[in-house]
Amino acid sequence: MTRPRHRPVAAGRATKPDTLPVIPAAPPASPAGGAGPPRRPTRARLQTYFLRRLAISGSVADAAARTGVAPRTVQRWRAANAAFAHRYAEVLSQRLEILEDLAMRRALGADRRPVFHRGKQVASVERHNDAMLMRLLARFDRLRERQALPAGTSRSRPDGYLDDIALLDAAGERARYEALLRREKA
Repeated sequence: MTRPRHRPVAAGRATKPDTLPVIPAAPPASPAGGAGPPRRPTRARLQTYFLRRLAISGSVADAAARTGVAPRTVQRWRAANAAFAHRYAEVLSQRLEILEDLAMRRALGADRRPVFHRGKQVASVERHNDAMLMRLLARFDRLRERQALPAGTSRSRPDGYLDDIALLDAAGERARYEALLRREKA
């Protein structure tokens, strides 16, 4: 059996460490993070956890289900607690900005598809999503018009809260309905 030889350290020379630092593959899970709903579910903790889940998923139904409350409970929280309603609106506006950026990227980006002839790729075709671009332009026009209206005429609720998500859903439904009518005429 052989033993490793130890050399004396020369004056002024540093030695290399024998072992490299260990870097974990995944960051450690934070105990208060988002592993699950709070252990002691007070209303404030449930509301905070719900807002975190909403910021991650963007879906009220999914965030409510993961929190362990009904979506109707979230509506009651919004009506009863102005601070929660404000934080809820902030999270939704952040999610709306993310969705707008994604939609713009899809509308302006090209989808490249290969063209094959006798088993070999001979070209590629770029397809642009013109329908998505038209919808985005129409939406931005509507937003500009809504901002140009006097403050009192654009309010849908007495407290002045505009539900942009409901407006977008209605616009999407109208666009689907118009597309169905155009298909039936053709």
